[in-house]
This record gives sequence, structure tokens and C-alpha cells, in this order.
Amino acid sequence: MTTASQRRPRGSSSSASASPVSSRDRSPASWAERLVSGESLSGPRGRLGVVWFFVAVVAAVAGVVPLAVLFALVAGAAGLQTAAAWRRVRRRPVQVVAGLLGALLPPAAALGIAFVGLVALVAVVASLVAAVATARGGARRGRPVTLAVAGVTLRSGFFTGIGAATAVLVARTDTVGFLVLLVLVSAYEVGDYLVGTGASTPIEGPLAGMAAVAVLTFALSVFQLGPFDSQAAWVFGGMVAAAAPLGTFLGSALVPSASAGGPGLRRLDAWLLAGPAWAWMLWGYLG
Repeated sequence: MTTASQRRPRGSSSSASASPVSSRDRSPASWAERLVSGESLSGPRGRLGVVWFFVAVVAAVAGVVPLAVLFALVAGAAGLQTAAAWRRVRRRPVQVVAGLLGALLPPAAALGIAFVGLVALVAVVASLVAAVATARGGARRGRPVTLAVAGVTLRSGFFTGIGAATAVLVARTDTVGFLVLLVLVSAYEVGDYLVGTGASTPIEGPLAGMAAVAVLTFALSVFQLGPFDSQAAWVFGGMVAAAAPLGTFLGSALVPSASAGGPGLRRLDAWLLAGPAWAWMLWGYLG
């Protein structure tokens, strides 16, 4: 998601240098900062997005297992990176467990939704066990509370893992349906990235992404690709236009601040709500 710190006042660099903040004083940002502030989008993110799109297409065509492996790698990286971001602000998630949560849910989805539920239950238990072990091992003052550690661990890896798992479930149900979802989500990300970078307000990027989804939804309704007729195309496309930007905001809420979201999380944030909603709607539509 394109975030809003690209829109800094012209004098911000001098004021920042005049009052440096020690890393010890860092704390989780306010809810507003967590959702809309972030770093400049310099770097190869656009190229990486294009590579991700084509790799995902090839994996989907190759089968459910390669696609599950791809999403497992990205979701696992997202869990590790998000847990690391929380550790930088003195929270203590169990980083390895957070990474495993994200990495294990997509392969479970390749076997079926029942296995996703089983892994989800095991994830909760594993987070609690790891939190208890961490609390017992921390003898010094101020050690984290067990439930807090378990909660931050789940927060770091569970939601991205579920988003990735539902994408695999969609592909397992209908390959063309997954490819249509991939195209629509990617269209949102392209519009958000191109317009949102350097925009003066935080809503310009999401609005551009929604407009890009609307254009492709119109094409989908005309050509009626895959299982979708004209009316269904607008229903599914409208859902993505609403869920993708909400997913990016949810992704920002999973980390201490929007700038703390790593590449893994930013690759999956638009899927966090669109993936589960698409899977549920597709199952109902196909009967």
C-alpha cells in the first residue's frame, strides 16, 4: 500500500535533525500514524510487484502445490518481518513461531479448508506455549506478560497466513477464478502505487486503485471470463474494490507503524480481506 509520509512538509528534514529521538524512546505509534504514515516508496518496489505478478501466474498455472509454496514463502517472510518490527519497539513476539504461522497455513489450504482450521487451532496453542516458555526464560524485570506475547505473535503471522491460505483455497476451487482475483488485486496495487506515491492526501492512491479495479471489472463483465457472468463480475469486482484498500489499512494496523511493514506484509496486505471474501463468495456462487 502507498502510505502518506511521502507528503512531508518542506521543513521536516531540518526539524528532524534538530530533535533526534533515541531508539529507546520508540513506542507503538498512534492509530492514525499506524494507518497512514510510512517511508518514501523509493527503490525497486514497482519491479518487484511485476515479478510477483508473473511468478504468481506461472505458479497458479503449474498447480495448487507450487502456488501454495509461493504464498507460504511470502507469508512466512511477512510473519518474521512483522514480529521483528514489534521487537524493535520492545514487544516480545516469538519470531520463529510467527514466521511458521504464516508459512504453514498456505500448504494446509492446498489440502483443504479443514486442514486450514486444524493448523489455525494449532497456531493458537503453539503461540501460547511459546509465550509461556519465553516468560519462564525471562528472569529480569519487565518480562512480557504471557498473553501479550501470544497475542503479538499471532498478530504478526496469523492474519497474513490466513490471507495467503484463502488465495490458495480460491485456486484449489477454480484456477481462472484465482487468476481473475490476482489481476484485480494487482490492478488495485498498481493504481495505488502510481498515484499514491508523492500524493498530497492519503486517499488519492486508494481511489486510483479502486478506479483501476473498476476498469478491469468492466472488461470482465464484457468478456465474462471463467465462471463469472456479467452481473457476477460486477459483484466480485466491487468487493475487491472495497476490500483491497481496507486490507492495506488492516496490514498497517498489524505493525507498530505503517513504515514498519516489511515487503512480505506489503505484498499480501491487499489480500487480507479480499482473499477470504472472494473465497466465500466463490463457493456460494459455484454452489
